[in-house]
Amino acid sequence: MNNQLRIKCPQCQKVQDITGPTVCQCGFHLEPQAGTITLYRKGSPIGSAVGAGVYINDVPFGHIAVTEKVTFSLPFGSHKFHMTMGMTRRCKDIVVNISPETPNAYIMGALKMGFWSNTIIMTPTTPDVIMK
Repeated sequence: MNNQLRIKCPQCQKVQDITGPTVCQCGFHLEPQAGTITLYRKGSPIGSAVGAGVYINDVPFGHIAVTEKVTFSLPFGSHKFHMTMGMTRRCKDIVVNISPETPNAYIMGALKMGFWSNTIIMTPTTPDVIMK
């Protein structure tokens, strides 16, 4: 995994992947936040190959591809993660807390196929599971 962090500019709301302090197109100085949450989108032999939309605290934070890992740079506190995929809007959201004691967290999103509708399941995980 590279050292890119996904961050949203608080001034223009553009989502960007950064490797360190940088300047957004709008001129706002972006810096990594205090903590990180790494999201891994698990693949499935019968799952959808479309990109999944990522929402943190109900705010769009870009997309994630199948078997992709994205690390989000976020301030300390509670953060609700939600994913959508194609027509699938049902998601078992997860709330993740990051703090000075636990500045990094890891979650996995997986598609659970259903008879009438699919559901995306978000679960906590460990770095060894997603770093394989």
